[in-house]
Amino acid sequence: MSSRVAAVILAAGSGSRYVGETHKLRAEIDEVSVLARSVNAARAVGFDEVFVVVGDDDFADILPESGVTVVPSPRWADGQAHSLQAAVSAAREKSFDAIIVAPGDQPLVGAVTWAALRDADATPFAVATYAGVQRPPTRLASSIWGDLPTEGDQGARAVMKPSPELVTEVPSAGSPHDVDTVEALEQVRQIYYDRIAVTELLGRTPMGQFEVVVRNDDGEPVVLKNYPVLANGRPMPTLYWLCGERESMLIGRLEAMKGVRRAEADIGLEAINAAHDRYCAERDAILDAATTQPEHRPTGGVGGTRNGVKCLHAHYGYWLAGGDDPVGKWVHDHLHEVDTPRWPEQPGSA
Repeated sequence: MSSRVAAVILAAGSGSRYVGETHKLRAEIDEVSVLARSVNAARAVGFDEVFVVVGDDDFADILPESGVTVVPSPRWADGQAHSLQAAVSAAREKSFDAIIVAPGDQPLVGAVTWAALRDADATPFAVATYAGVQRPPTRLASSIWGDLPTEGDQGARAVMKPSPELVTEVPSAGSPHDVDTVEALEQVRQIYYDRIAVTELLGRTPMGQFEVVVRNDDGEPVVLKNYPVLANGRPMPTLYWLCGERESMLIGRLEAMKGVRRAEADIGLEAINAAHDRYCAERDAILDAATTQPEHRPTGGVGGTRNGVKCLHAHYGYWLAGGDDPVGKWVHDHLHEVDTPRWPEQPGSA
């Protein structure tokens, strides 16, 4: 028999660091509140139940009319532990085997992460990881509910940290960013719109963590910086990904004019392969600094290439992001062959 698992959204805090016009959970991203986005992602998975723990505000006007169970936390002001215990009590009454807990101010986690955590039952704890860093949601098996803190502003991490052998890490392609401040809200909004734009540019949903590091004059994504491992564990060799529609089209034209051979002949393999080494070192440094080490690391240099030039797009993306890449510079210098000079400059080159 499969485990009965409930989702828990913690929405009892006052959000005192947020000084906007409303409670932070009422702030909107594309006309949908932060709390509603968090709840809807959990509801989309089809949990046996979705609990929303509330405090001073019950958020009745922004929660779905059905599909959620509101759980009051009378002592919410005394710290997160009390809200977590309210959720545990509600789950015990209905004989759940596990709960997955997330704060209500993480609106971009996504249903895929919730679903992966639901199925991660190898250990008492399971926690999402984003670019190698543990962040909520967190799956808590009923066997450890009695060990959770009962006082103070602390949650499951107080029990997880001293017992890493009890924790399963679940890589996530969602975003862990929370809305603690007005500035954080604007950042989350930007991430939300970037993911929409990148999905349209790629023709698919991004499979890993990324940030936009180069934009065009209209603010649209041109180059992404990818975390070197995808959420499914596969290595991602392309640290800098050229996604701009116009830029990709122009470089495709340049490649059709024997651009790869010409770049190799003009620059020479020694200089090109030195750029591969720099690229690889930068990518490895990101993984070395991560809390979680992947089973498989990407290899090779620019775009996974070990020797010479395979793809002008990858080199140009690296150069646009500020990389010391002679092939990317060569591309920039030859784009006039396929278009008028309206393409981006390398940072600091103007």
